[in-house]
Order: sequence, then C-alpha cells, then structure tokens
Amino acid sequence: MTASTPAPTATGGSAGAAQADPSVDPRFSLNARNGSATFIVALASLMMANLAPHILTALGVLGFDIIASGNILTWALLASAVVGLLSARLASGSLRRPLAAAGLLIATIAFSVGTFASDPTVVAVALIVGGVGVGTAISTSGAAIAALQNPNRVSAASGLTNRVLITVVLAIIPLVGVSQISVFATLALISLAGLALAVWLPGVPEHAEPVDVTTSLEIAAPRRITIAGIAVLIVFAVWGTSEDAIWTMAPVLGDAIGVGEQTLGFSLSLAAAGGILGMLFVTIAGERIGRALPLAIALVLGGGIKVAIGLTTDPVVLCILIIAVNTVYAFAFTLFIATAAGLDARGRWSGPLVGAYLVGSSFAPLIGGAFIEWLGTPLFALIMGIVSFAAIAPVVWIARVSVGAERALARYSQPTS
Repeated sequence: MTASTPAPTATGGSAGAAQADPSVDPRFSLNARNGSATFIVALASLMMANLAPHILTALGVLGFDIIASGNILTWALLASAVVGLLSARLASGSLRRPLAAAGLLIATIAFSVGTFASDPTVVAVALIVGGVGVGTAISTSGAAIAALQNPNRVSAASGLTNRVLITVVLAIIPLVGVSQISVFATLALISLAGLALAVWLPGVPEHAEPVDVTTSLEIAAPRRITIAGIAVLIVFAVWGTSEDAIWTMAPVLGDAIGVGEQTLGFSLSLAAAGGILGMLFVTIAGERIGRALPLAIALVLGGGIKVAIGLTTDPVVLCILIIAVNTVYAFAFTLFIATAAGLDARGRWSGPLVGAYLVGSSFAPLIGGAFIEWLGTPLFALIMGIVSFAAIAPVVWIARVSVGAERALARYSQPTS
C-alpha cells in the first residue's frame, strides 16, 4: 500500500493516520499504519471461517465425530457473528481500538489454551471463546474501513490482503501437518498480530455524521441512509447465503456429474485465484468504477452462472462455472463492503456487515443440502440464481445512496478550527 501525503491530524484519528482536508473528505488517508491495522484485524476476524476444513480435521483428531465437530465450529462461528453484530455500535464510536484489543486479547488467550490443552472439551470451549473474541475484530475492522478514503479501494485492498495471506497460511499448515497445535497456534498468532496493531486502527473522523443535502443530492438524506444501511445488512446476508450454498455444495454438484476429487480441488484453487483477480481489479480501479452499475452487472452475471451450474452435465463446464462464480462473488463482495462503508464514515453499517453475512452463511451448508435433497440440483441452483436477480433493484438503490452520502459528506464537511 502507498502512504498518502501527510495532512494535519484530527481528534479521533489513528496514530500516524493522515487526516484529509475536511472540506474535501473528512475520512483519513490510507497509510502503512492504519492500513496494516485494518487489514490484519480483518484477517483475524475471518481466520476461523477460512481455516474451517483444518479446524474440523483437528477436532476429528481429538476424537470428535464429523457431526460433533461441525456443531462445535458452527457455534464458534455463530458466536463470532453475533458478537460482531452486538458490538457494532461501540465499534462506530470512540471505543473502537479498546474494543478490538479486548476481543483479540481474549481470542489470543483462548486459542493459546486450545493449542496445548489435552482435554478435548477444553479445546472445544476454547474455540468457541476464541470465536467470541474475534467477533469484536469483525465489527471494528469493518467500521475502520469506513474511516478511510476511497472505500472501494480500501475494501478491495483488505480483501486482497486477506486472500493472499490466507493462501499462504493454507499452503503452510499442510506442510507442517494439520493438527491441534498447528491449527490453534495459527489462530492464536493471527489474533496476537491483530492485538499488536489494534492501536493503529483509524478512529472516527471529525464531521463524520451524515448531513442534510441540497436537492441535487437528496438521495443522501440521513433518513434514506438509515434505510439503506438496514437494507444492505439484510440483502448482503441473504445474497451471501446463496453464494456460500453454491460454494459449500460444490463437491456434491461435482460428484453428481462425475467430477473427480482432484479435479474439483484444483478448480477450487483456481476459483480462489479468480477471487484475488476480482479484488485486485477493484483495488486498482478504486472509486472510478462507481458502485451501482458494477454491482448490478456482477449480480446479473453471478445469477446467470449459478443457474447454469445447475443445468450443466459437463464436468469441464462445471469447473469453469465454479471458477467464474467465485471470481464474480469476490468482486461483488468487495463492492458490498465499500457500499456499506460509504453510507457512514463512522462505520455504523460496515461494522455489522460481515457479522450479518456470517450469520446467514453459517446456515448455507444446511440450506444447500436440504434444497438439493428436496428439489434436486437444477431447482436448487435456479433458486440461488433468483436470489441474485432479486437483489439487483435494492442493491442499485443502496449503492446510489452510498455514493450520494459520500459526496454529500465531502461537500458539506467544514474545516476544523
């Protein structure tokens, strides 16, 4: 990341964070300190979800069967998501840094206990308690993204950092062996890194409240921003559940038409790489691409690809479609976060956004499995595609409000005395 030209700092900013001219944009300029803090705390917040397969393996080694292991992990992820939602209001205020530090301290201790405990019950409890701790990282990192200029670029850079580091971690753990120690120690070390950097999280910029606007930007009226914020939490959670249902059911979809395990595994790896490309594009393009139009295009493409996944009987085509749908998903995911961040520089909506998403995605395997069993693959994929199509109109409206709110805030912010 490139540090921006320093400007006078303002009360509520992070240590070393440059405050932009308030008459232009009250948000903070991205620099090495606030960027590394925001991205690593965000990484810690999603590490359990990213390491889910290895966590299940480690729990299995401890003697838990697949059902018990799945239930333990589900409770840990739900605990993390609920704490992320409940702490969102605190994360959007002056307690952002201490909240992040407190949660990551709990997570570091809990995951450390889980690394060395010999009692399987203690390890299970440690995982759930660790999930509670990293829940504050969900809300504080999401809110921090809203405090930085150019939410498109910042959210994409955060996602890109997450994907690259996760790829490295997922490559290293199998080399040293998937075990209780390697998995829980990784969780503890990432939490510790986030704890060390939490002091650099950007605070709430001055003059960050949504403002009344002229008729030219009436769409950004504070009441509309609130409605749009509530709407984005709901739409993002429902859309994310449909996307994760396709992703988690990929082995079932592949097995039904004869895709081999190795071929599917290679396709999933390429799909992750495609996600990196999607995020890289938004990182480079930044605010120049806007939000409403690219989100609409992504939802149309994603919906069409999901429907096609349920209709294809060609193993090669299925693998290509899985890669394509994950690339589009990563692109849209980034812009959803940018949209929530643009609504309110305090992080009122970007703070709870990932928590809302995780609550929904926790049930994706259950929903996907049930729909396939009851309705069959084509109808399952059709319903998941319809979710994307149904989201287009509300998402376009939300994105327009987001851009309007960002422009209005920049136009009406007053210079500090």
